[in-house]
Amino acid sequence: MIIKTMNLVKKIEPKFSKPESSFTFGSFDENENEQNHCFDGVDENPQPIHHKWKNFMSFKPDIPETPLYKSKPMISKHYNKDSDVKIGNTFDNQEALDLTVRLKALEDGYKFLSQNITPDRYERKCYHLKQCAWSIRARRWGDTDKFRITGMNNVHTCPKTQTYPNHRNANKKVIAHILNPKLKDNRRVLKGKDIEQDILSQYKTSISYQQAWRGKEYGLEQIRGSPYESFEMLPYYLHNLERKNKGTITRIKADKEGVFELLFIALGASIRTFVNHLRPLLIIDAAHLKGQYKGTNLVAVGMDGNNQIVPIAFGICKGETGLCWSWWMSVLKECIGDNPNLLFISDRHAAIALAVRNEFPLAFHAVCCRHLMMNLALKNKKTKGLYWKICKAYTAEEFRSNMDILQTVQSDAYHKLMEAGPQRWSRAHCPLIRFNYMTSNSVESVNACSVLNIKLPITMLTETYCKMLQKWYFERREVAANIEAWKIPTKTY
Repeated sequence: MIIKTMNLVKKIEPKFSKPESSFTFGSFDENENEQNHCFDGVDENPQPIHHKWKNFMSFKPDIPETPLYKSKPMISKHYNKDSDVKIGNTFDNQEALDLTVRLKALEDGYKFLSQNITPDRYERKCYHLKQCAWSIRARRWGDTDKFRITGMNNVHTCPKTQTYPNHRNANKKVIAHILNPKLKDNRRVLKGKDIEQDILSQYKTSISYQQAWRGKEYGLEQIRGSPYESFEMLPYYLHNLERKNKGTITRIKADKEGVFELLFIALGASIRTFVNHLRPLLIIDAAHLKGQYKGTNLVAVGMDGNNQIVPIAFGICKGETGLCWSWWMSVLKECIGDNPNLLFISDRHAAIALAVRNEFPLAFHAVCCRHLMMNLALKNKKTKGLYWKICKAYTAEEFRSNMDILQTVQSDAYHKLMEAGPQRWSRAHCPLIRFNYMTSNSVESVNACSVLNIKLPITMLTETYCKMLQKWYFERREVAANIEAWKIPTKTY
């Protein structure tokens, strides 16, 4: 991994385990005391220097535009054991030669040993040296990085059973090369035993569970990049996102040691849309991520006049705690401001209630009727139907009559609803207009759109969210333009 600053280039050896102190999630306790402590000053422009996030961005215009991680191409895209491995063939480097020889050994069902492997020489011999004369030799071609096969005996006289139980030459690069097409499809979930079975059926040889797992992890890293490096790339990406999208607001919060804690992103188009055109309604929720560093995805959406979803803000934190939600909501307040007509809808999570109460004191916080119903343990479908009649009742009289019936049918549910506060879940008693939105299904739909991306590294996950939002805006703009083009001009006489 290479981390660049203005006048310094520092090379850091790659790490394959979670670092103790880095720009990644620190430890946390989701059951910690939910108090809204006063935060220190928010660092609006954090510095992407390894482990040091202070005194940054004083040279903002000079920071080069850093592209997202691009998948590394596999060395042998179209491997053919009959044509690729023979005397006189050349390869781009020693790594490409070694991968090709390993693929041949896997397909032929034999194992080999390393002999005289140097920067300029490459030699392999059969695993059973005394019984088999199979060998291959290659040398560096002049002053280039290319290697050329100079000698080869392609005849095996040893038994194929030597490859069992596990093929010793099927390293992580070979497995990653074989799995590459499958790993590019986010919809597929490849388990270790599935990979073992695929290799067995395709090559008639076996690999261990550890080989399968290491190959999968290496292949994903080649396609998506290292999760650790993705954290280091995040501030550069956010900086360029603000430069290219007018009015976009991004924030990163890190602790005193430079460990990542929170992320907030609101595109300028979303902010302008909500402030100028949408109903004063925000539906918020969180979803758990499943990458190497886990975390929680925070989302806030609004609804337009056509009842279509408009994502407003997006974020990532270490967990649904009062501190995380309060910081995230405080930045959201910078974007849209506080308003006595603003209505929030969410589940009954204590951290969300705390954040809304402290950061948006003028707004009203309503709860999702669906989440509330799950806590009532209603007995049957008729009782559930009665519950929804109560929630959606327009008048106080209709509300009261149905509540009396519920009290008779299931008194425990009646008392729970009264304790929750009718003004928070009932349309008839809500002090603000709910615009017929009784649940948080809208934000759940956005989470469903990103369910295939919850394992991506943080910067790639952020880019996926931005691309999805930009695509939605583009498609709606195209629809609006087509409608405008089909309008028939009226004649005046």
